[in-house]
Amino acid sequence: MKRKLCVVFILFCCAAGLFAEEPPIKSVGWQWGSGITLKGKWFYDVAESYREQDGWAVVQGRKLHYWLYDTYTYWDGYGRDIVGKFVPKWIESMGYVIDFDNIQNVYPNNDLASSVKALMKQRGCDVSVTLCTKQNYGTNVDFVVINNYDKDKDMYWTIIYNLIK
Repeated sequence: MKRKLCVVFILFCCAAGLFAEEPPIKSVGWQWGSGITLKGKWFYDVAESYREQDGWAVVQGRKLHYWLYDTYTYWDGYGRDIVGKFVPKWIESMGYVIDFDNIQNVYPNNDLASSVKALMKQRGCDVSVTLCTKQNYGTNVDFVVINNYDKDKDMYWTIIYNLIK
């Protein structure tokens, strides 16, 4: 009996870990029912219009999973929906609440890790999102980091959402 419970617990933990790695836009199911045309291309899937993809970067000696977005190809650099709508909904879907009293803005972020900048540049993306949990980042709070690159100003800026579970 103990062995069965142990297997169930391990499977639950693995599923929870995988769930946290689901893509912010695609996993929540954002779609345009009738479709939308952006710069001559037809989209039904919101994630595709931002070229949602993932990658890894090393920050402070830790390997972190990032979700990456291109807001320039089809959205002319407009990424406000990613920051204000898609990522918050994704956060809620994982059972977290954003601590709105403690949102941090770093503008400009001159200290953004070079590995994150390189990943964003390599993938042709100007927005990156990562979930940092107590387990993978060694802090006493879970948080989401959203990095943005402004092409016109050649500058990075960052928003940090502290989370409550």
